[in-house]
Amino acid sequence: MDLGLRGKLAVLTGASSGMGKASAISLLKEGSRVLISSRSEEKLKKAAEELSRYGEVHFKASDLRKAEDISELYGRAEELGGADILVISYGGPRIARFRDLDDKDWYEAFDLLVMSSVRLSRLFGYRMKERGWGRVVLITSTAVKEVNMNIPLSSVVRTGLAGLIKVLSRELAPEVTVNGIMPGRIMTERQRELLAFKAEELGITLEQMEEEASKEIPLRRFGKPEEVGDLIAFLCSERASYISGALIPIDGGMLTVVG
Repeated sequence: MDLGLRGKLAVLTGASSGMGKASAISLLKEGSRVLISSRSEEKLKKAAEELSRYGEVHFKASDLRKAEDISELYGRAEELGGADILVISYGGPRIARFRDLDDKDWYEAFDLLVMSSVRLSRLFGYRMKERGWGRVVLITSTAVKEVNMNIPLSSVVRTGLAGLIKVLSRELAPEVTVNGIMPGRIMTERQRELLAFKAEELGITLEQMEEEASKEIPLRRFGKPEEVGDLIAFLCSERASYISGALIPIDGGMLTVVG
């Protein structure tokens, strides 16, 4: 199936590892060019070297909490001909119970998750609209729909992203589609951190926690980052041209809420 992505420039944040990196691989395999970004230049360089075997890769270190870094990332994309695709991924906010969070934690989480998405979408989204075609995909979490008590920052703040996706899907239409995905238990370093946090609370080993957690998933296994990447590649494609404003779970059937 030709997804119609050959030659498109995809900008991906949080792409030195995990789901962001996997998404870059999926897009490269479809013939896209990619500009990857993350905070750590060292990790980014290593990721770019690994990804280069799949196609054309550029990189630019950026801290999504800094408006000036986002502006510089946008400038780099313009030097490469302008972005056609924007995939927004982030490092997760602090893992902690509600009682252990202070005001600084909440402001930092809002800045990382919501304001970075606002700034990125404002720059890249309207430029895509001017150019007549574009795709924006936000990697959120099932915490948007179902609270995870170990990550209240994510559960509360990410709900704002659901509203942002709806607003942008109307604001940037019809030239640009805007969607979000809600990964569940995808086996990344972040997932291992969450499992370790819960294991410590319960006084069990990480291996025991992984086994127990997988039993709660209807498909009885953790997801793979590349499965997320392939979903994102589809949403960025011509084949998904009538999907916009959607929040799509990729969680092995774990969500219990309807709609």
